[in-house]
Amino acid sequence: MTENTPRDPADPPDPRHRAPGGHAAQPPGGPGTPPPGGQDTPPPYGGGGAAGGGTAGGPGVPAGSLRVGEALGYAWGKFTGNALLWILFALIVLVVGIVFNSGNATSYQDMWDAGSASAQVSTGGSLLGLIGTLLGGIIQGLGTNAALREVSGQKPTFASLFRAPNLGMIVVATLLLLAAYIVGFLACLVGVLVVAVFAVFTYQGVVDKGQNAWEALTASFRLVGKNFGAVFLLELALLGINILGAIPCGLGLLVTIPLSYLALAFAYRRLTGGPVMA
Repeated sequence: MTENTPRDPADPPDPRHRAPGGHAAQPPGGPGTPPPGGQDTPPPYGGGGAAGGGTAGGPGVPAGSLRVGEALGYAWGKFTGNALLWILFALIVLVVGIVFNSGNATSYQDMWDAGSASAQVSTGGSLLGLIGTLLGGIIQGLGTNAALREVSGQKPTFASLFRAPNLGMIVVATLLLLAAYIVGFLACLVGVLVVAVFAVFTYQGVVDKGQNAWEALTASFRLVGKNFGAVFLLELALLGINILGAIPCGLGLLVTIPLSYLALAFAYRRLTGGPVMA
């Protein structure tokens, strides 16, 4: 039989095609190696997260789509599943807000209309106000981290609530937002509204993607700009529920503050294609 003669499949393998040691040569990667992109390949960012999880919204919901009702419904489900922790967090937020605003509930409430940290205290250039702003920024970073853990399917605990990555950068982001609000205030308050709406995902960028403060701020502006309609409607909805939450002596804020964090975390992951676990 010549080299060009087709070999009968029933014939034994040609010895010349054996690997050293007498064993038949295997394809690259060895026997049983799954093809690239098989089941053993980890999903990419936004591909559904850890094994065994699911993406909220079900199949066919593309990354980048955001519906206000879906975000609020998802946030409610996560809140009720870990209500004690989130109520404790809301109490911390309220106490800090009252202490550093001298009971000014109106200025405190403005903080939660768009999730901005720098509006949470009446700074007025005072040292007490600056401390309150920094403390409020740290608290918001902790809450953002806890909310992102919920969205990732990792239920936060009381211990993990007070831990967050990039804590130093969270402080830097708070100072950057404070500077942005001051510039916005000088621009006849129009800039304040712009920062409140477009900087809403700054802490998410710092915590979730490890961005520095400037990167997170500019990325938030770009993300909101690309999805302005959906994000603005969500912010209006959060403003509305927080106003309603403040009516019964502020007790409703124990629910609406956590809902705001969770809804914004859901929105951020959905818009960036990140994992959203059911």
